[in-house]
Amino acid sequence: MKERVERFLAEKGLLSGAGIVVGLSGGADSVCLLLILKELSEKHGFPLYALHVHHGLRGETADRDALFCKELCESLHIPLRTERVDVADIAETHAIGTEEAGRLVRYRLFEEEAARTGACAVALAHHRDDNAETVLFRICRGTGIRGLAGIPAASRPFADRGVVLVRPLLAFAKEEITDELSRRGAKWVTDETNAEDAYTRNFLRNRVMPLLKEVNPEVTEHILSLSEQAALMQELLTHDADEAYAKAYKDGVLLTGELSGLPEIVRREVLLRFVKKLSGTERDFTAAHVKALIKLADGPVSGELSLPMGLTLVKTYDGLCKKAEAAPWTAEIPLQNGTYPIGNGQVLSVTVRNYEKGEPVGKNKWIKWLDYDMIKDVPVLRGRREGDAFTINPEGGTKLLSDYYIEERVPRELRDAKPVVAAGSEILWIPGMRGTERYYVTEETRRVLILSVSSKEEGDGPEGPGRKG
Repeated sequence: MKERVERFLAEKGLLSGAGIVVGLSGGADSVCLLLILKELSEKHGFPLYALHVHHGLRGETADRDALFCKELCESLHIPLRTERVDVADIAETHAIGTEEAGRLVRYRLFEEEAARTGACAVALAHHRDDNAETVLFRICRGTGIRGLAGIPAASRPFADRGVVLVRPLLAFAKEEITDELSRRGAKWVTDETNAEDAYTRNFLRNRVMPLLKEVNPEVTEHILSLSEQAALMQELLTHDADEAYAKAYKDGVLLTGELSGLPEIVRREVLLRFVKKLSGTERDFTAAHVKALIKLADGPVSGELSLPMGLTLVKTYDGLCKKAEAAPWTAEIPLQNGTYPIGNGQVLSVTVRNYEKGEPVGKNKWIKWLDYDMIKDVPVLRGRREGDAFTINPEGGTKLLSDYYIEERVPRELRDAKPVVAAGSEILWIPGMRGTERYYVTEETRRVLILSVSSKEEGDGPEGPGRKG
Protein backbone atom coordinates (compact mmCIF):
# COMPACT_ATOMS: atom_id res chain seq x y z
CA MET A 1 0.00 0.00 0.00
CA LYS A 2 2.76 2.44 0.87
CA GLU A 3 4.44 1.94 -2.51
CA ARG A 4 1.23 2.71 -4.39
CA VAL A 5 0.64 5.84 -2.31
CA GLU A 6 4.26 6.87 -2.96
CA ARG A 7 3.77 6.53 -6.73
CA PHE A 8 0.57 8.55 -6.52
CA LEU A 9 2.27 11.41 -4.67
CA ALA A 10 5.23 11.29 -7.08
CA GLU A 11 2.85 11.68 -10.03
CA LYS A 12 1.38 14.75 -8.36
CA GLY A 13 4.82 16.21 -7.62
CA LEU A 14 4.25 16.20 -3.87
CA LEU A 15 7.13 14.08 -2.58
CA SER A 16 9.48 17.05 -2.74
CA GLY A 17 6.80 19.64 -2.12
CA ALA A 18 6.29 22.26 0.58
CA GLY A 19 4.36 19.91 2.85
CA ILE A 20 1.06 18.07 3.30
CA VAL A 21 -1.78 18.69 5.75
CA VAL A 22 -3.66 15.50 6.71
CA GLY A 23 -7.31 15.65 7.69
CA LEU A 24 -7.26 13.43 10.79
CA SER A 25 -10.53 12.23 12.34
CA GLY A 26 -9.03 9.36 14.32
CA GLY A 27 -10.90 6.74 12.28
CA ALA A 28 -9.23 3.84 10.53
CA ASP A 29 -8.92 5.56 7.14
CA SER A 30 -7.28 8.78 8.31
CA VAL A 31 -5.00 6.95 10.76
CA CYS A 32 -3.80 4.67 7.97
CA LEU A 33 -3.15 7.66 5.72
CA LEU A 34 -1.26 9.49 8.46
CA LEU A 35 1.00 6.50 9.22
CA ILE A 36 1.90 5.99 5.56
CA LEU A 37 2.54 9.68 4.94
CA LYS A 38 4.67 9.85 8.08
CA GLU A 39 7.00 7.19 6.69
CA LEU A 40 7.10 8.86 3.27
CA SER A 41 7.81 12.26 4.81
CA GLU A 42 10.81 10.79 6.63
CA LYS A 43 12.04 9.15 3.43
CA HIS A 44 11.58 12.19 1.13
CA GLY A 45 11.89 15.07 3.59
CA PHE A 46 8.60 16.90 3.05
CA PRO A 47 6.89 18.46 6.12
CA LEU A 48 3.77 16.77 7.47
CA TYR A 49 0.97 18.37 9.50
CA ALA A 50 -2.36 17.16 10.88
CA LEU A 51 -5.69 18.91 11.44
CA HIS A 52 -8.51 17.53 13.60
CA VAL A 53 -11.95 19.15 13.55
CA HIS A 54 -14.21 18.66 16.58
CA HIS A 55 -17.74 19.22 15.27
CA GLY A 56 -19.37 19.66 18.68
CA LEU A 57 -21.99 17.03 17.86
CA ARG A 58 -21.14 13.85 19.76
CA GLY A 59 -20.30 14.92 23.31
CA GLU A 60 -17.82 12.75 25.20
CA THR A 61 -16.98 10.44 22.29
CA ALA A 62 -15.96 13.44 20.19
CA ASP A 63 -13.72 14.57 23.05
CA ARG A 64 -12.27 11.05 23.11
CA ASP A 65 -11.48 11.25 19.38
CA ALA A 66 -9.74 14.60 19.81
CA LEU A 67 -7.62 13.21 22.65
CA PHE A 68 -6.75 10.13 20.59
CA CYS A 69 -5.56 12.31 17.69
CA LYS A 70 -3.50 14.43 20.07
CA GLU A 71 -1.75 11.42 21.60
CA LEU A 72 -1.20 9.78 18.21
CA CYS A 73 0.41 12.88 16.71
CA GLU A 74 2.57 13.38 19.79
CA SER A 75 3.87 9.82 19.48
CA LEU A 76 4.68 10.40 15.81
CA HIS A 77 6.07 13.92 16.37
CA ILE A 78 3.59 15.40 13.91
CA PRO A 79 2.30 18.95 14.55
CA LEU A 80 -1.47 18.80 15.19
CA ARG A 81 -4.00 21.61 15.11
CA THR A 82 -7.37 20.88 16.73
CA GLU A 83 -10.32 23.14 16.00
CA ARG A 84 -13.67 22.94 17.80
CA VAL A 85 -16.70 24.31 15.94
CA ASP A 86 -20.44 24.28 16.57
CA VAL A 87 -21.62 22.63 13.34
CA ALA A 88 -25.24 22.40 14.49
CA ASP A 89 -25.37 26.15 15.01
CA ILE A 90 -23.76 26.80 11.62
CA ALA A 91 -26.25 24.46 9.93
CA GLU A 92 -29.19 26.26 11.56
CA THR A 93 -27.83 29.71 10.77
CA HIS A 94 -27.34 28.91 7.08
CA ALA A 95 -30.38 26.62 6.74
CA ILE A 96 -28.32 23.65 5.53
CA GLY A 97 -27.85 20.08 6.72
CA THR A 98 -25.29 19.25 9.39
CA GLU A 99 -23.33 17.06 6.95
CA GLU A 100 -22.98 19.94 4.49
CA ALA A 101 -22.18 22.41 7.28
CA GLY A 102 -19.45 20.11 8.58
CA ARG A 103 -17.96 19.73 5.11
CA LEU A 104 -17.90 23.48 4.52
CA VAL A 105 -16.22 24.08 7.89
CA ARG A 106 -13.61 21.40 7.30
CA TYR A 107 -12.69 22.73 3.87
CA ARG A 108 -12.33 26.25 5.24
CA LEU A 109 -10.05 25.00 8.01
CA PHE A 110 -8.03 22.85 5.60
CA GLU A 111 -7.40 25.90 3.45
CA GLU A 112 -6.47 28.01 6.47
CA GLU A 113 -4.05 25.38 7.75
CA ALA A 114 -2.37 25.01 4.37
CA ALA A 115 -1.89 28.79 4.26
CA ARG A 116 -0.62 28.89 7.84
CA THR A 117 1.93 26.10 7.36
CA GLY A 118 2.86 26.86 3.76
CA ALA A 119 1.83 23.34 2.73
CA CYS A 120 1.13 22.70 -0.95
CA ALA A 121 -1.40 19.91 -0.42
CA VAL A 122 -4.23 18.71 1.80
CA ALA A 123 -4.67 14.92 2.01
CA LEU A 124 -7.99 13.25 2.84
CA ALA A 125 -8.59 9.53 3.43
CA HIS A 126 -11.52 8.71 1.14
CA HIS A 127 -11.37 5.17 -0.30
CA ARG A 128 -13.04 3.05 -3.01
CA ASP A 129 -16.13 2.26 -0.98
CA ASP A 130 -16.62 5.96 -0.16
CA ASN A 131 -16.42 6.70 -3.87
CA ALA A 132 -19.02 4.08 -4.82
CA GLU A 133 -21.36 5.27 -2.05
CA THR A 134 -20.94 8.87 -3.25
CA VAL A 135 -21.92 7.94 -6.81
CA LEU A 136 -24.95 6.01 -5.53
CA PHE A 137 -25.91 8.92 -3.28
CA ARG A 138 -25.76 11.34 -6.21
CA ILE A 139 -27.85 9.03 -8.39
CA CYS A 140 -30.50 8.92 -5.68
CA ARG A 141 -30.45 12.67 -5.26
CA GLY A 142 -30.32 13.42 -8.99
CA THR A 143 -27.11 14.08 -10.90
CA GLY A 144 -25.45 14.31 -14.29
CA ILE A 145 -22.22 13.08 -15.81
CA ARG A 146 -20.11 15.21 -13.49
CA GLY A 147 -21.77 13.63 -10.46
CA LEU A 148 -21.36 10.13 -11.87
CA ALA A 149 -17.62 10.81 -12.19
CA GLY A 150 -17.43 10.42 -8.41
CA ILE A 151 -14.75 11.73 -6.08
CA PRO A 152 -11.63 13.04 -7.86
CA ALA A 153 -8.26 11.73 -6.71
CA ALA A 154 -6.90 15.27 -7.01
CA SER A 155 -8.61 18.66 -7.31
CA ARG A 156 -8.10 22.34 -6.54
CA PRO A 157 -11.18 23.50 -4.63
CA PHE A 158 -9.43 26.23 -2.64
CA ALA A 159 -9.09 29.93 -3.42
CA ASP A 160 -5.32 29.44 -3.38
CA ARG A 161 -5.07 27.47 -6.61
CA GLY A 162 -1.54 26.41 -5.72
CA VAL A 163 -2.89 24.10 -2.98
CA VAL A 164 -4.06 20.71 -4.25
CA LEU A 165 -6.53 18.43 -2.46
CA VAL A 166 -5.49 14.78 -2.83
CA ARG A 167 -6.99 11.46 -1.81
CA PRO A 168 -4.12 8.95 -1.84
CA LEU A 169 -6.27 6.03 -0.62
CA LEU A 170 -9.01 6.36 -3.23
CA ALA A 171 -7.83 3.24 -5.07
CA PHE A 172 -8.07 1.06 -1.95
CA ALA A 173 -11.06 -0.77 -0.46
CA LYS A 174 -12.03 -0.32 3.18
CA GLU A 175 -11.00 -3.90 3.89
CA GLU A 176 -7.49 -3.25 2.55
CA ILE A 177 -7.14 -0.29 4.89
CA THR A 178 -8.19 -2.18 8.02
CA ASP A 179 -5.92 -5.08 7.01
CA GLU A 180 -3.00 -2.64 6.71
CA LEU A 181 -3.69 -1.25 10.18
CA SER A 182 -3.94 -4.76 11.65
CA ARG A 183 -0.62 -5.67 10.04
CA ARG A 184 0.94 -2.60 11.66
CA GLY A 185 -0.72 -3.26 15.00
CA ALA A 186 -2.20 0.24 14.90
CA LYS A 187 -5.24 1.46 16.81
CA TRP A 188 -8.02 3.77 15.79
CA VAL A 189 -11.34 5.09 17.08
CA THR A 190 -14.81 4.43 15.71
CA ASP A 191 -17.49 7.08 15.26
CA GLU A 192 -20.55 5.42 16.76
CA THR A 193 -22.88 7.50 14.56
CA ASN A 194 -21.59 5.58 11.51
CA ALA A 195 -23.85 2.73 12.62
CA GLU A 196 -26.92 4.99 12.67
CA ASP A 197 -29.10 5.23 9.57
CA ALA A 198 -30.34 8.76 10.22
CA TYR A 199 -27.81 10.19 7.76
CA THR A 200 -28.41 9.33 4.11
CA ARG A 201 -24.86 8.19 3.50
CA ASN A 202 -24.99 5.86 6.49
CA PHE A 203 -28.27 4.42 5.24
CA LEU A 204 -26.73 3.72 1.84
CA ARG A 205 -23.62 2.20 3.42
CA ASN A 206 -25.35 0.10 6.05
CA ARG A 207 -28.58 -0.91 4.32
CA VAL A 208 -28.53 -0.34 0.55
CA MET A 209 -25.04 -1.47 -0.44
CA PRO A 210 -25.33 -4.84 1.37
CA LEU A 211 -28.60 -5.51 -0.47
CA LEU A 212 -27.03 -4.58 -3.81
CA LYS A 213 -24.14 -6.94 -3.11
CA GLU A 214 -26.66 -9.73 -2.67
CA VAL A 215 -27.76 -9.02 -6.24
CA ASN A 216 -24.14 -8.84 -7.45
CA PRO A 217 -21.09 -9.10 -5.17
CA GLU A 218 -19.15 -6.99 -7.68
CA VAL A 219 -21.52 -4.03 -7.49
CA THR A 220 -18.87 -1.68 -6.06
CA GLU A 221 -16.54 -2.40 -8.97
CA HIS A 222 -19.36 -1.92 -11.49
CA ILE A 223 -20.36 1.41 -9.98
CA LEU A 224 -16.74 2.58 -10.10
CA SER A 225 -16.36 1.37 -13.69
CA LEU A 226 -19.35 3.51 -14.63
CA SER A 227 -17.77 6.38 -12.70
CA GLU A 228 -14.49 6.06 -14.61
CA GLN A 229 -16.31 6.18 -17.94
CA ALA A 230 -18.27 9.21 -16.80
CA ALA A 231 -15.01 10.94 -15.83
CA LEU A 232 -13.65 10.42 -19.36
CA MET A 233 -16.86 11.79 -20.87
CA GLN A 234 -16.65 14.75 -18.51
CA GLU A 235 -13.19 15.62 -19.84
CA LEU A 236 -14.58 15.90 -23.37
CA LEU A 237 -17.61 17.81 -22.17
CA THR A 238 -15.44 20.23 -20.21
CA HIS A 239 -13.40 21.01 -23.33
CA ASP A 240 -16.51 21.88 -25.38
CA ALA A 241 -18.08 23.81 -22.50
CA ASP A 242 -14.92 25.90 -22.05
CA GLU A 243 -15.27 27.24 -25.58
CA ALA A 244 -19.02 27.83 -25.30
CA TYR A 245 -18.79 29.56 -21.92
CA ALA A 246 -16.07 31.93 -23.14
CA LYS A 247 -18.46 33.18 -25.83
CA ALA A 248 -21.62 33.23 -23.71
CA TYR A 249 -20.45 34.86 -20.46
CA LYS A 250 -20.11 38.64 -20.41
CA ASP A 251 -20.06 40.98 -17.43
CA GLY A 252 -22.17 38.84 -15.11
CA VAL A 253 -24.69 37.82 -17.77
CA LEU A 254 -24.95 34.46 -19.52
CA LEU A 255 -26.01 35.33 -23.08
CA THR A 256 -28.59 32.67 -23.83
CA GLY A 257 -28.54 33.49 -27.53
CA GLU A 258 -24.99 32.12 -27.68
CA LEU A 259 -26.24 28.77 -26.38
CA SER A 260 -28.71 28.13 -29.19
CA GLY A 261 -27.64 25.34 -31.51
CA LEU A 262 -25.33 23.74 -28.95
CA PRO A 263 -25.82 20.08 -28.00
CA GLU A 264 -28.14 19.89 -25.01
CA ILE A 265 -25.49 18.32 -22.81
CA VAL A 266 -23.08 21.19 -23.51
CA ARG A 267 -25.80 23.73 -22.74
CA ARG A 268 -26.39 22.06 -19.40
CA GLU A 269 -22.71 22.13 -18.58
CA VAL A 270 -22.45 25.83 -19.40
CA LEU A 271 -25.48 26.61 -17.23
CA LEU A 272 -24.01 24.69 -14.30
CA ARG A 273 -20.73 26.53 -14.72
CA PHE A 274 -22.58 29.84 -14.59
CA VAL A 275 -24.35 28.76 -11.40
CA LYS A 276 -21.04 27.75 -9.86
CA LYS A 277 -19.51 31.12 -10.67
CA LEU A 278 -22.37 32.94 -8.95
CA SER A 279 -22.83 30.69 -5.93
CA GLY A 280 -19.30 29.34 -5.47
CA THR A 281 -20.46 25.72 -5.52
CA GLU A 282 -22.33 23.12 -7.56
CA ARG A 283 -23.28 21.11 -4.50
CA ASP A 284 -27.01 20.70 -3.87
CA PHE A 285 -27.81 21.46 -7.52
CA THR A 286 -29.74 18.44 -8.78
CA ALA A 287 -30.96 17.27 -12.19
CA ALA A 288 -34.29 18.93 -11.38
CA HIS A 289 -32.50 22.25 -10.89
CA VAL A 290 -30.76 21.85 -14.26
CA LYS A 291 -34.11 21.27 -15.98
CA ALA A 292 -35.48 24.37 -14.30
CA LEU A 293 -32.42 26.34 -15.47
CA ILE A 294 -33.01 25.28 -19.06
CA LYS A 295 -36.68 26.24 -18.79
CA LEU A 296 -35.67 29.66 -17.47
CA ALA A 297 -33.08 30.15 -20.23
CA ASP A 298 -35.63 29.28 -22.92
CA GLY A 299 -38.48 31.15 -21.26
CA PRO A 300 -39.78 34.71 -21.47
CA VAL A 301 -38.10 37.86 -20.19
CA SER A 302 -38.52 38.52 -16.45
CA GLY A 303 -38.68 34.82 -15.57
CA GLU A 304 -37.20 34.03 -12.17
CA LEU A 305 -35.77 30.92 -10.49
CA SER A 306 -34.74 30.37 -6.88
CA LEU A 307 -31.82 27.94 -6.45
CA PRO A 308 -29.87 26.52 -3.49
CA MET A 309 -27.29 28.61 -1.60
CA GLY A 310 -29.65 31.61 -1.66
CA LEU A 311 -29.12 32.20 -5.38
CA THR A 312 -31.91 33.66 -7.52
CA LEU A 313 -31.56 34.00 -11.29
CA VAL A 314 -33.65 36.18 -13.57
CA LYS A 315 -34.14 36.14 -17.33
CA THR A 316 -33.38 39.48 -18.98
CA TYR A 317 -33.47 40.52 -22.60
CA ASP A 318 -29.88 39.38 -23.04
CA GLY A 319 -29.82 36.24 -20.94
CA LEU A 320 -29.51 35.04 -17.36
CA CYS A 321 -28.11 37.03 -14.46
CA LYS A 322 -28.19 37.08 -10.69
CA LYS A 323 -31.19 38.90 -9.32
CA ALA A 324 -30.19 42.38 -8.25
CA GLU A 325 -30.87 43.36 -4.68
CA ALA A 326 -31.29 47.07 -5.36
CA ALA A 327 -33.58 48.90 -2.96
CA PRO A 328 -36.28 51.08 -4.52
CA TRP A 329 -35.69 54.83 -4.71
CA THR A 330 -38.22 56.36 -2.33
CA ALA A 331 -37.10 59.94 -1.65
CA GLU A 332 -38.29 63.05 -3.49
CA ILE A 333 -35.66 65.80 -3.42
CA PRO A 334 -36.25 69.31 -4.81
CA LEU A 335 -33.18 70.19 -6.85
CA GLN A 336 -31.02 73.24 -6.40
CA ASN A 337 -27.38 73.98 -7.15
CA GLY A 338 -25.31 71.14 -5.70
CA THR A 339 -24.55 67.45 -6.02
CA TYR A 340 -26.66 64.44 -5.10
CA PRO A 341 -25.58 60.79 -4.74
CA ILE A 342 -27.67 58.55 -7.01
CA GLY A 343 -26.11 55.15 -6.29
CA ASN A 344 -23.50 52.94 -7.95
CA GLY A 345 -20.79 55.42 -7.06
CA GLN A 346 -22.40 58.14 -9.21
CA VAL A 347 -23.30 61.73 -8.38
CA LEU A 348 -25.82 64.00 -10.04
CA SER A 349 -24.59 67.60 -10.37
CA VAL A 350 -27.21 70.35 -10.68
CA THR A 351 -26.45 73.87 -11.86
CA VAL A 352 -28.92 76.69 -12.50
CA ARG A 353 -27.28 79.82 -13.98
CA ASN A 354 -27.59 82.55 -16.56
CA TYR A 355 -27.12 81.50 -20.17
CA GLU A 356 -24.73 83.35 -22.43
CA LYS A 357 -25.96 83.50 -25.99
CA GLY A 358 -23.93 81.37 -28.36
CA GLU A 359 -22.61 79.24 -25.53
CA PRO A 360 -22.22 75.59 -26.69
CA VAL A 361 -24.86 73.29 -25.22
CA GLY A 362 -23.82 69.91 -23.86
CA LYS A 363 -26.03 66.96 -24.71
CA ASN A 364 -25.33 63.25 -24.30
CA LYS A 365 -26.41 60.54 -21.91
CA TRP A 366 -24.22 61.99 -19.15
CA ILE A 367 -25.25 65.65 -19.45
CA LYS A 368 -28.51 67.49 -20.16
CA TRP A 369 -29.10 71.24 -20.69
CA LEU A 370 -32.64 72.62 -20.39
CA ASP A 371 -34.30 76.04 -20.54
CA TYR A 372 -34.98 76.47 -16.83
CA ASP A 373 -37.62 79.18 -17.17
CA MET A 374 -39.81 77.04 -19.45
CA ILE A 375 -40.21 74.35 -16.78
CA LYS A 376 -43.39 75.06 -14.82
CA ASP A 377 -42.93 72.74 -11.82
CA VAL A 378 -39.93 72.53 -9.50
CA PRO A 379 -37.50 69.84 -10.79
CA VAL A 380 -37.10 66.99 -8.32
CA LEU A 381 -35.02 63.85 -8.02
CA ARG A 382 -37.34 60.91 -7.33
CA GLY A 383 -38.24 57.35 -8.21
CA ARG A 384 -40.52 56.45 -11.10
CA ARG A 385 -44.30 56.66 -10.85
CA GLU A 386 -47.15 55.24 -12.82
CA GLY A 387 -47.94 57.48 -15.78
CA ASP A 388 -44.46 59.03 -16.02
CA ALA A 389 -43.65 60.03 -19.61
CA PHE A 390 -41.30 62.26 -21.59
CA THR A 391 -41.34 64.08 -24.91
CA ILE A 392 -39.45 62.13 -27.58
CA ASN A 393 -39.47 64.52 -30.57
CA PRO A 394 -39.87 68.21 -31.47
CA GLU A 395 -43.44 67.53 -32.63
CA GLY A 396 -44.46 66.77 -29.05
CA GLY A 397 -44.76 63.00 -29.24
CA THR A 398 -44.47 61.27 -25.88
CA LYS A 399 -43.42 57.90 -24.54
CA LEU A 400 -44.24 56.28 -21.24
CA LEU A 401 -41.23 55.71 -19.04
CA SER A 402 -42.35 52.10 -18.50
CA ASP A 403 -42.32 51.47 -22.26
CA TYR A 404 -38.91 53.09 -22.59
CA TYR A 405 -37.46 50.84 -19.90
CA ILE A 406 -38.82 47.80 -21.74
CA GLU A 407 -37.31 48.97 -25.04
CA GLU A 408 -33.97 49.66 -23.39
CA ARG A 409 -34.02 46.26 -21.69
CA VAL A 410 -33.73 47.63 -18.19
CA PRO A 411 -34.29 44.61 -15.89
CA ARG A 412 -37.64 44.76 -14.12
CA GLU A 413 -36.02 44.49 -10.69
CA LEU A 414 -33.86 47.59 -11.36
CA ARG A 415 -36.52 49.95 -12.68
CA ASP A 416 -37.75 51.10 -9.27
CA ALA A 417 -34.15 51.63 -8.10
CA LYS A 418 -33.28 54.13 -10.85
CA PRO A 419 -33.88 57.77 -9.88
CA VAL A 420 -35.19 60.24 -12.45
CA VAL A 421 -35.29 64.03 -12.70
CA ALA A 422 -38.90 65.06 -13.14
CA ALA A 423 -41.24 68.03 -13.08
CA GLY A 424 -44.68 66.80 -12.08
CA SER A 425 -45.35 63.64 -14.09
CA GLU A 426 -43.02 64.75 -16.89
CA ILE A 427 -39.59 63.15 -17.01
CA LEU A 428 -36.87 65.72 -17.69
CA TRP A 429 -33.94 63.30 -17.64
CA ILE A 430 -33.04 59.72 -16.77
CA PRO A 431 -29.42 60.05 -15.59
CA GLY A 432 -27.11 58.08 -17.81
CA MET A 433 -29.84 57.40 -20.38
CA ARG A 434 -31.98 60.07 -22.10
CA GLY A 435 -34.50 62.78 -21.39
CA THR A 436 -37.12 65.10 -22.75
CA GLU A 437 -36.92 66.73 -26.17
CA ARG A 438 -38.72 69.81 -24.82
CA TYR A 439 -37.24 72.87 -23.16
CA TYR A 440 -34.52 73.32 -25.75
CA VAL A 441 -31.93 76.01 -25.06
CA THR A 442 -32.39 78.75 -27.68
CA GLU A 443 -31.29 82.29 -28.32
CA GLU A 444 -34.24 83.36 -26.14
CA THR A 445 -33.08 81.31 -23.12
CA ARG A 446 -32.19 83.38 -20.05
CA ARG A 447 -31.39 80.67 -17.49
CA VAL A 448 -30.27 77.07 -18.02
CA LEU A 449 -30.66 73.97 -15.90
CA ILE A 450 -27.53 71.84 -16.37
CA LEU A 451 -27.73 68.23 -15.19
CA SER A 452 -24.72 65.93 -15.34
CA VAL A 453 -23.54 62.62 -13.89
CA SER A 454 -20.03 61.85 -12.72
CA SER A 455 -18.43 58.95 -10.90
CA LYS A 456 -17.51 59.87 -7.35
CA GLU A 457 -17.69 58.29 -3.95
CA GLU A 458 -21.22 58.26 -2.56
CA GLY A 459 -21.66 60.88 0.11
CA ASP A 460 -19.79 63.67 -1.68
CA GLY A 461 -21.70 66.93 -1.79
CA PRO A 462 -24.70 68.02 0.23
CA GLU A 463 -27.05 65.66 1.99
CA GLY A 464 -29.29 63.92 -0.49
CA PRO A 465 -30.84 60.77 0.99
CA GLY A 466 -32.38 58.62 -1.70
CA ARG A 467 -32.60 54.92 -1.01
CA LYS A 468 -34.55 53.12 1.61
CA GLY A 469 -33.40 49.78 2.96
